[in-house]
Order: sequence, then structure tokens, then C-alpha cells
Amino acid sequence: MSELLIKNGFVFDPLQGIKGDRMDIGVKDGKIVEPGTLKSPKTIDAAGMTVMAGGVDVHSHVVGPKVNVGRLFRPEDKLFKSPLKRCSRMEMGFSVPSTFKTGYDYARMGYVFVTEAAMPPLHSPHVHEEIRDTPIIDNAAMPVFGNNWFTLEYLKNHEIENNAAYTAWLLRATRGFGIKVVNPGGSEAWGWGLNCVNIQRPGSLLRHHPGADHQGPHRDERAPRPPALDARSRKQPRKPRQLHDDA
Repeated sequence: MSELLIKNGFVFDPLQGIKGDRMDIGVKDGKIVEPGTLKSPKTIDAAGMTVMAGGVDVHSHVVGPKVNVGRLFRPEDKLFKSPLKRCSRMEMGFSVPSTFKTGYDYARMGYVFVTEAAMPPLHSPHVHEEIRDTPIIDNAAMPVFGNNWFTLEYLKNHEIENNAAYTAWLLRATRGFGIKVVNPGGSEAWGWGLNCVNIQRPGSLLRHHPGADHQGPHRDERAPRPPALDARSRKQPRKPRQLHDDA
């Protein structure tokens, strides 16, 4: 059995109405208990410190390919090393920290759980690799659906059950924690030099937007059309690649 006694800290617990009272906190086998029930605990003197439940960051971008792109743009960033020497592993980075430094920095700020809010499905293995490499904190990731061509096509065609099945499969295949939807159709429009300025303006290729009345293909005639393909050109819009079930 593990026992821990946190003494003399300023405790905050809104549910219990505790607002910075100086108290002792007892922990036994991972659960909060009355300090008097402990027999031979390890003692931590938290005098002058805040004692509270671990923080939860519900929206972050700390692992995965986009973070590595940032590291590529800042190769000199690795020269910024932590001034703290008591960590067991090297941490580096400033604007784009390493996985080690990410975990240590969150822990220093009192966080215990972090959500990666944009996991590209095809790169989900890499995302989970960096999650495993991040120390101390728990981490989860949400696959991006807002610009998924399959999702947009299913919704445009009113295939709600197919969309639900596809969403469930992709969550399982990517080991996703939840669904990320941001700027639906925006990335698809950007690929054609267009933009989604509000929910009433449809995308350019799939012609779907959240504000459509679902009576067939719609298009804002004020929006510029995609450039016409040269009849002699063989270039066609790329189709989305199929994910493997073990992604």
C-alpha cells in the first residue's frame, strides 16, 4: 500500500467549498483519505504552495505531424534546453518543445490530462507514438472530420447511417478519443483557391455546407468557381485514400 501526506498547502476544492484553506491532504492507494488514517506515509511539505486537482487541457496541439513541421521550421529551437537539471531525461525546445519537455512543463503547471485536438487519420500512428513518448501526463487525441471527403460526401447525399458507420470505424481505427470538426469544408475550398466565410457558403467541389437545405447540390454564385481543367490535361482532383483498419 502507498501512502502520501501533503502538509501545509493552500487547498482549493470548489465542490467542497474549500477556497485556499491551509490543510493537510492524505492519499492512500491513489485515493484521498483523512490524514489521520495514514500509518507511515511519505510526507511532502507544500508550505506556500497551491494544492488542487490536476488540470485538464481540453484543446491543445502538442503531438503529431503538425508539431514536427514546427520543429522543422525551428531547427535552432533545440538549443533552448531546460535550466532544470533534476529531470531524468533531456528536454529541449522553446517555441516547439520536445515530447519530454511538453510532459515536464505540463506537470510543473499542475496538469494531468491533455487533449490533442487535431489528429490527421493517416498519421494517427505517429500521433500515438508521440503520446507514448510524453512523460507524466495522460494524453488523448481527436481525429479531424470537418474536411474529410467521405464525411462531406455522405452528408451531401443524406447517407446518415453510412456517415455514422464511417465515423465509428475511423474512431476505432485511429484510437480516437472524440470527434474534431472545425471549419467544415474550409480545407477542401482552400485547395481550389476559395474560402468558407460563413456556414451559408458551400464548398467548391463537394458543394456541401452546414447551412444547406439538403435539397440537392447548392452553390453560392458569388463565389469564384474552381479553375476549369484543360481538356488535354490528365490532371483530376485526387480521391481520398482509403485507411487501413490497423491505422
